[in-house]
Amino acid sequence: MVGPEKRFLASNDHSDWLTVGGPFGDVGWIFHVDEDAESNFGKRRFKDLWQSFAYASERGFDLILFDEVEQPIAELPVYKS
Repeated sequence: MVGPEKRFLASNDHSDWLTVGGPFGDVGWIFHVDEDAESNFGKRRFKDLWQSFAYASERGFDLILFDEVEQPIAELPVYKS
């Protein structure tokens, strides 16, 4: 993840994030996808991040982990810094 999403997550306390979550070691972030997340899609300024939330919510996943270890999901955009 790069761009405004990465800058926002890296420069703001996780209590100010768009959803419940926090840093995941030195390699990324972890988020909880709650029952209200789906109704907020399209209403936030970070469309790429919310696309990941939509993907998770539609499949019944409760957590999203962004890290540098796993392979990317083919249906979601990939950004490299």
